[in-house]
Amino acid sequence: MSIYGVTKGTEFEEQADKNRKGEEQGAGMYAGLAYIAKERGLDELSEILLKIAADEMRHAGIYAVLNGNTNEDIFEFLKKIAPAETNAFERLNQFASRVRESGLEDAAKQIEAIAVDERRHGELLTNLVDKESK
Repeated sequence: MSIYGVTKGTEFEEQADKNRKGEEQGAGMYAGLAYIAKERGLDELSEILLKIAADEMRHAGIYAVLNGNTNEDIFEFLKKIAPAETNAFERLNQFASRVRESGLEDAAKQIEAIAVDERRHGELLTNLVDKESK
């Protein structure tokens, strides 16, 4: 039995949405702490925090499914989102340039790395959609 949308329109919808938002914020917080831990050479702590961040994001996804806030047509959604991921590359590199111009070289390098990831995400999603359509 699918759990898709089972809390939508019920007395549980608002709480599930609050829980989703809290889990999303927690994922970002733990991932950020993991980054700081890694910078400080606390590799084991960093790995643990990244695992917690992944759990929190998985929890957020479950709450999104409960409230029907995800698209059930997976490949149609991926087809729409892939270009946004790919196009983020240019937008983020422009942002990195502005950050660099303000003297924040290390921050600009991190944003550029994110841009590369986003382009890769777009390519992966495009390949998945193409594979499915064959």
